[in-house]
Amino acid sequence: MHQPQHHLLSDDGTPADATDPVHPSRQLFYRQADRIPDLSLDSRNNNSHLFGATSSESSVGDVTQSHSEQQQETVIPTTSGLPSPEQLHADYSYRLHRAHVRAGHRNIVVGGTHGRYRDFNGTLIEVPEEVFAVRKAALTVFHPLTFCWLILTVGFSIAAGLGAARWTNKLSSLPYWAIFLPIWLSHGGILIMHIKSAMALSKFIHEANENRQRPDSTDHLDRVEYLALLQRSIKFGVKTGVLCFIVFIFEVLLYIRLCNSSAITLAQVYIPVWILTVIYILNGIVCKSQHLLQSLVWVLLFAVMLLSVIRVDYQLTGIVPASFIIALIIAILVIVTGVLIYVVYGHQIGYFLLTESQLTAGVLYSISSMLAIVVVAIMGGALHLPEIIQLDLFMITIFLAPFVVALAGLGAYFVTRDEFDRLLRYGGQSSNTPMRLRLEANGWNSVVGNGVAQIPMFGDVKYKPLDSAMKEMLSIDLFWLCCCSHFYSAEVEDEVNPYYGRPVVDYQSPTS
Repeated sequence: MHQPQHHLLSDDGTPADATDPVHPSRQLFYRQADRIPDLSLDSRNNNSHLFGATSSESSVGDVTQSHSEQQQETVIPTTSGLPSPEQLHADYSYRLHRAHVRAGHRNIVVGGTHGRYRDFNGTLIEVPEEVFAVRKAALTVFHPLTFCWLILTVGFSIAAGLGAARWTNKLSSLPYWAIFLPIWLSHGGILIMHIKSAMALSKFIHEANENRQRPDSTDHLDRVEYLALLQRSIKFGVKTGVLCFIVFIFEVLLYIRLCNSSAITLAQVYIPVWILTVIYILNGIVCKSQHLLQSLVWVLLFAVMLLSVIRVDYQLTGIVPASFIIALIIAILVIVTGVLIYVVYGHQIGYFLLTESQLTAGVLYSISSMLAIVVVAIMGGALHLPEIIQLDLFMITIFLAPFVVALAGLGAYFVTRDEFDRLLRYGGQSSNTPMRLRLEANGWNSVVGNGVAQIPMFGDVKYKPLDSAMKEMLSIDLFWLCCCSHFYSAEVEDEVNPYYGRPVVDYQSPTS
C-alpha cells in the first residue's frame, strides 16, 4: 500500500529530509514544486506527549510492562493544556508559508496562483500531493478547451461590428466574405484547441497505461480522480465541438443566401438551427430535464424563425409584420435578462452562493442582455428619439453590437476558467448533498436543503434556502421586490406536534 510522502520541518521552517524518495508509480504525475510539508518532528512529539501517547524511541522494557503496572500508571489525558484548532492551523500555515518562501515561492498569499494551497476564501486546502498531481495531469485535456470562448469572442465581436456597419450603410461596399472571415478564423482556432486537447488525452492515456504495467502501480487509486475529470473534459469538448460545427454550417448557408438570394431559401438556411431547436424543445417537454423558462425561450426562437420564413420566402409581409418578429426577439432577451437578475439578486440575499468569477460573469451577462435589447430596438425601428436630441443611432448600433458580444463572451470565459479551477481543487466526483430532517405532525420528514443547481451560462451553482426571518424581511422592507422574493425557497419551520404535551390515557406497551 502506498503511503503519502511528507516533509519534516525544523523549527526554522526548513525541510529536514530533502532526500525523501518519490514513489516510482507516481513519477508520471509528480511535480517537485507542489509538495506540501508537514509539521515538524518536535511538534509531533509534543502533541504526542500531550495526548499521553508513547514515543517511538521508547525502550523494549517499557513496552513489556506487566498488565497490573499499566493499569496503575495509566495517564488520563487532560484537555486543559491543549492548543485550540485555530492555533494549530495558524502554526501550520505559518510554517508552510516560511518553508515555501525559503524555497523561492513568493506568491503564497490569498488569491495566489498556487491553487493547491489556497481556497477561494483564503483558507488552507490540505490536498495530498499525489492526488493534486493526478488532477493536474488529467486536466491537461480540459485546459486547451478553456480558451474556446475567448477565441469565439474575438471573432464574433469583429464580425458583429462589421455586420452592423454594413447594415447601417456606413460601409455599404464591404463584401460579405470580409464580415464572415473573422468568424471562420475563430472556428479554425476552436479546431486547433480541440486537436491539442485530443493530443493531451492520447498522451495521458499512454502514460496511464505505462503506469498500470508497473508492479507497484497505484492506478487503482489514481483512476478514482482522473476518470471523473476525463469524463467532464470529454463531455465539454464534444458539446462545444458539435455546437461550433452546427453554427459553422449555419454561417456557410447564410453566406450563400446573402450572396445569391435565389440560390437557397431562408428555410434551408435555418436547417441546422431547426434541428437544434427541436431537440431542446423535446428535451424540455418529454425528458423534463430543463426549466420551463428555458423551454419557453426555445419555443419563442422557433416561432421567430417560422415567422421570418413565412414573411421572406412566401412574401406575406401583410400577415406577418416585421414589428411582430422584433417583439418576439425582445421578449426572448427580456426573459434572459430577468433570469440573470434573479440569479445575481439571489446571490446578494444569500440564496445562491456564486463564486467571484460566476458573479462577475452574471454582471457581464446582465449588461450584455440589456444592451442587446437596445440594439434590437434600434435596428428594428422600435426606438425613436425626440427631435431635440440629435444623435446618430446607427453609429451607436455599430459601437454597441461588438460590445454586447464581447461582454457575453468574456462572461462565458470566466465561468469556464472557474470550472477548471474548481475541478483542480476539488476533483470531478459528484457530491452528494444530505437532506434535512423536519419534524411534522405525522413524524419526521426529509426535505431538500442545501444543494447544487445546474444553471445555463453559470455552470454548477450552490444554493441555500433562506431562513424564515430573511424571507419575512424581504417581503416587508423591499415591498417593490416582494413578488420577486417569493421565487426563492425558504426553510420551513418544524410544525408543532399536536400530540406533544397531551396526557397519555390507557397506554399499553407493545411489548406487554
